[in-house]
This record gives sequence, structure tokens and C-alpha cells, in this order.
Amino acid sequence: MSRVLIGRILRVNLSTNDIKVETWNTQEAEKYIGALGIVARKMFEEINQQTQPYDPENLFIWATGALVGTRGPAINKSIVISKSPLTNCWGDAIFSAFAGIQLKWAGYDAVVVEGKSEKPVYIWIKDEDVEIRNASNLWGKGLHETFKTIKDELKDSKTSIIGIGPSGEKLVRIANVISDDWRAAGRCGLGSVMGSKNLKAIAVRGEGEIKVDDEDKFNSVKEKILKIIVESTAAKNFRLYGTSAGVVAFEQMGNLPVKNWSRGTFPAAYEISGQKMAETILVRSKSCFGCPMACGRVVKIEEGPYALPGEVAGPEYETIAALGSLIMNSNLQSIAKGNYICNDYGVDTISAGSAIAFAMELFEKGIISEGDTGGIELRWGDPDTMLKMIELIVKKEGFGAILGEGVKQAAKIIGKGSNRYAMHVKGLELPFHNPYRLKAMGLQYATCNRGACHNRGSPGYVERGILSPELGLDTKVDPFIEKGKGKITKIHQDACTFIDAIGACKFNYFFPRVPLTLLADLYVAATGFKVTLEELLKAAERIWLIERAFNIKMGIDRKDDRLPERFLKEPVPDGAIKGQTVNLDIMLEEYYKERGYDEQGRPSIEKLRELGLDFIIPVIYGS
Repeated sequence: MSRVLIGRILRVNLSTNDIKVETWNTQEAEKYIGALGIVARKMFEEINQQTQPYDPENLFIWATGALVGTRGPAINKSIVISKSPLTNCWGDAIFSAFAGIQLKWAGYDAVVVEGKSEKPVYIWIKDEDVEIRNASNLWGKGLHETFKTIKDELKDSKTSIIGIGPSGEKLVRIANVISDDWRAAGRCGLGSVMGSKNLKAIAVRGEGEIKVDDEDKFNSVKEKILKIIVESTAAKNFRLYGTSAGVVAFEQMGNLPVKNWSRGTFPAAYEISGQKMAETILVRSKSCFGCPMACGRVVKIEEGPYALPGEVAGPEYETIAALGSLIMNSNLQSIAKGNYICNDYGVDTISAGSAIAFAMELFEKGIISEGDTGGIELRWGDPDTMLKMIELIVKKEGFGAILGEGVKQAAKIIGKGSNRYAMHVKGLELPFHNPYRLKAMGLQYATCNRGACHNRGSPGYVERGILSPELGLDTKVDPFIEKGKGKITKIHQDACTFIDAIGACKFNYFFPRVPLTLLADLYVAATGFKVTLEELLKAAERIWLIERAFNIKMGIDRKDDRLPERFLKEPVPDGAIKGQTVNLDIMLEEYYKERGYDEQGRPSIEKLRELGLDFIIPVIYGS
């Protein structure tokens, strides 16, 4: 049996075929909550500003949450990390891949991949045995075929895999990493980093067990958490309707993104909702490992232009918004089809939908024409146009090759003032919670270390009344005002970093209102460390500031903590958000003060010393 924090990182150099195990002092977990903090420091110390995302020297890291493998409630998250090809700064993406649990059972907290193979390969991990295997026969194959082929080759159906599709191989910048249970580490283009290393997949089979420090206490806390989740209304709604259960409510309150963020109403919202999916194409719900909520969707379309090859993973909320309301498309079946194509080729649906919406607005404004698009008329709301563009993006063909660069780079290529319509922060396209309505989410997008992000901080929950009294977030705040949003954003970012470092699912903890004190108790029972929630949140703050320091090392400063000008200067003409704009400066000033940043956006020397991060000081301030 292994302890919860194993203290072992597998390091694979694809240039030299060197495989070794690095160890770390598990006592560091009290400072960093396990692998996430350890590998964040590794990124900070090993990657330079001159290192380009596709350079062999860039690291591709896959790390598990601290309690992953313990069978704790909805503890199933792992994270991939690299220097992002979209932002040239900190890149990460989190998913509930069962492969992450297998990695922990195999005896590793994380895998660090460096270098570049001369030919396509995949890494095979079976406990202590690690191989670099030829993947030439897999290159060019979609992920459905890839996963089946690897399992057949290994003659082990219980193997779990993460991998990339043809889009990652072709260095489509918005390519992602997908698991064989169809969870996506979608953001920041990290699938293309794998592709740049000629790394098709990582397959893992772990047969070890994780031993918690105090099993009786662990099981007692586990039962308390499960009871809260199972009895919650949130769990029932997610099970019935998935993450897109709130589409109609979002449209009514002005939270749904519409027409590349230029409108506030989408009357056809019900047609793309979780409720509509349940009535039409839904086959069943699906759980991730250890999850009592089962928000995942399995869908089936047997005939017609959007037919699918059997039962496949259905679209989640972000995909529904990306391929639906953002481009004015109300055809749910086409969204499911687009989702399937993106999954098989390995492309982030948030970025893909954003790129298509960007192009549609440019077409509407006359900035581009059919001569630019290869004869395709980019009409708002046309499901077939959407699917044509997805095909071009994932195959890196025609105008899709430009859009697959992400909207920031695409705007540079197109020129003609098109950057005005490119909705991104630091190069990462916006997820779909509306800053016009939820002002704290605007601040979150502007300040998150990986660019526009709804995951590593969701202060919009507090604006919606999803509260966490144990964090001091005990009162719903007016979503339309800016004052006070710096404080709740900082608190929520630290809380989400804590949850991510643990490896827990935020849906299972925030929506059913599980007190995070219970999650802290679970950590104590599992590890034996005598720490409080307050101390764990301090550790999460350390992780956040290491990532921020990495960005500063890459050249990021205050000028990059911005929202697209649309939100700052262009009032919405209709709906519940009519007339709204975002005053980011008010919120940013307050946020910097709460974070302990100086005027340039650097963590102050005093703050770094307070948190024991002295090693950062000479790098970002000079010796």
C-alpha cells in the first residue's frame, strides 16, 4: 500500500528515452497541498521566457490531486500543465479522467515529459514498469480508434489512457487532451504541446492501493459529505439535466453568451437546454469515478444529417453555449455532432465556438468575405456552416487553419481591425458566464493565471447566491456592481485552487453547499497532517502566487490583466443586461490590494516572504 502523498514523480525525456523517478519530501505538502504546488514550482524554476511552447525544452506535466486514489467523494481530478501555445504563459487544464486515479494507484503523483521523440510514441505505465512505445500506427487516427487500438495492443481492457487526436498532431493551437472515458482537459491548447513532442498518448494501469492515515475518521467524514451531496437539489438536477440544466435561466438573467457577446437575448434557449436534451437525444447520465452526482451525458442520434456512431459523450454546458447561443444556433443535434467531431480530433469546444463566432462577426461586418473563407458564407445560426468550420479547424485546412490558431493569433493574421471582435484574455478565449451580468466573473477572467477561466475561481457563484459561509462568503452580492468584487474574487480563487490541489469536483462541493471545512477534515484524515482550512487556503495562495510569478517571468504584467474592449465600452442593447458595461479598473485596484500585488501586478516582496516564497523574489525583482 502507498501513502496518500506518494512523493514520486515519473520523469520521461523523449529526446534521450531516459526514464527516471524523482522524489520529493511529502512534508512539502503542508506548504503546497501535494503535487500541484510541487510541479508549479518545477515549472517556475525550469522554464524560461525564451522557451517557446513547442520547444523540446518545454515541459508537459500531468499531475494528480492530493487525495486522488483514496475513493473520497468525487475526488477524481488530475491536471495537465505546460507553457501554453495560446498565451505564452501559464497553461493548465483539469479533468476527471480515470487515468489519473490509475496513475496514483501505479505509484506516481505526477508525470513530467520533456524533449521530443524522433517518431510518434506513447508512454505505457504499469506500476513500476514504464516503456516508451512506437505510436506510428496511431498517428493520424481519431481518439476513438486510438484508444481501442492501444487497449488491443496491450491486451488489457482495464488500462486507462489520455491522448491527443489528429488536431494535436498538426499543432492546432486550440487542441486539447482527452481521456478514454471522454473527459476533456480542454483549455490552453495543451494537446498541441503533446503533439509537438510526438507524444500521442499516455496509457496507465495501476494495481496498488492508497492507504489513508485514519481510516475510521476518513470514512466518517466521507459519509457526511456524501449525505449532503446525495440529498441536495443540485445533485438531482445535474443527474436529470446535466451541466446545461440552467440554460434557460441563464438566458433570462443575462448570463448566456449570445452572438459573440454582443446581445443579451436568445429566445430559442430552451431548444439547446439540458431539459430539451433529456426529452430528445439523451440515453443516460454518466458518473465520473466516485461521483454521486452523474452530470455527464450520453447521447444517441441514429439518423439524419447529424447521426452519430452509436452512443457517445454528450455536450456539456460550455459546449452548448459555444456551438449554440454564441453563434445563434438552436439546433441541439448539430451541437452534439460538433461535440463528437471535436472530441475525436481533440479540440477544445470553447475555443472552437469562440473562433467561429469571431469569424461570423467579421463576415457580418464585411471584414472578411467568401474569398477568405473558401466560398463558405458564414451565416449566424446556421448549424451546417458551424459543422463545416469545425471540420476545417480540426483538420487545419483552409480558413479553419487560421481559426485553429485561436482568436488572438487569428486576429493578427487577418488584421483590418479584427482584434476588436476577438474575445479572449491573454490569448485564451472566454468561457461562457457573462461579465456584463456577473461583474466578478469579468474580474476573474482578467486576472486568472491561465487567461479567461471560469474554473480556477468562480466568484460568480456568490453573485448567484451559491454561498460558502466558511470562507466568509455568506451573503449574495449584487452582480451588477463592481465594489467588493476584488475581495470575493481573491477568496474564491484560493478556494478553487485548494479544491483543485485536493483533486475534488467543484460541482459536488459548491452547488450542494458542502462546507470546505469537511474537505479539510478529509485531507487531515487521509494524510495525518494537522492543518486547518485556513492553513490549506494559505497553501493554495502559495500555488496561485507561484503561477503568477511564472507569468511575470514570461513577461506578463498589469497591462495583460484586461477584458476585451467590448465589455468595457459597448453596452448590450437588449435583455436583462441591457445598457451594461464593466468598470474593470475599480475591481482590479481592489483585487491587487487583496492579493498583495504592486502596481505592476507583481506579488509584493512582503507577501512572498509572508508565504515563504523567498525563492521567487530574485527572479521577478532582480538580485
